[in-house]
Amino acid sequence: MRTAALRPLSLALAASCALGALVGCSSGSHQVIDANEGCASCHSDEKETFAPGENAPAGTLESGSTVTVRADAASIAVCTPTLTAADGSTFVPVQQSTAVLSGGEAALELDDGLWALCVDEGDHARSQLVRVDSSNGETAVVEL
Repeated sequence: MRTAALRPLSLALAASCALGALVGCSSGSHQVIDANEGCASCHSDEKETFAPGENAPAGTLESGSTVTVRADAASIAVCTPTLTAADGSTFVPVQQSTAVLSGGEAALELDDGLWALCVDEGDHARSQLVRVDSSNGETAVVEL
């Protein structure tokens, strides 16, 4: 298994994505965009974005710093989600790094915060939101 240590998204990137245009972004199905790519790259109309609140969006897994990922893919995109609905039901995954899977599995070490783990399939992605809290002793298992 391979472990990837990651750092949170910078405020400058978050601000640029918040100003980007987003429409029709479905939870877990929007394409993954690069951290240096403007959010408007795939949408023409402006859409408001939201900061993650204290409560995690519905369906979000809770984990300590270690997250196990299993997928039928060679690698996954480790992303910060730009929420496009106040309740977190829709988001755009912004790629921060790539984690290589060995035998369809990887153990990731993530910083505290909200993450979207994704199998990038080009024009859409299979995604799972995970809220990491280092004080939580549990290890979430994400199956994509």
